[in-house]
Amino acid sequence: ILIANCIVLAPMVMNGHAGTKYGVPFPVLARSAFGIRGANVPGVMRALVGCGWFGIQTHVGGQAIYAIVRSAVTGGATTAA
Repeated sequence: ILIANCIVLAPMVMNGHAGTKYGVPFPVLARSAFGIRGANVPGVMRALVGCGWFGIQTHVGGQAIYAIVRSAVTGGATTAA
């Protein structure tokens, strides 16, 4: 996991550095690399990843809220499943 994170970290840092250095968002940087129409591809890919992460975080958050409410209603008692 550490090696994979380091591999992914390098392009993320380079992308973030260019954005903060020049004060331009990702779509503008993508246009310079892929052209006006080509920049839609990485934009849609980022949107799909964002939708996936939203779904995962919503699922995990819902499970946490369910566990908290269940614990509060049952007085902290849990059942062996």
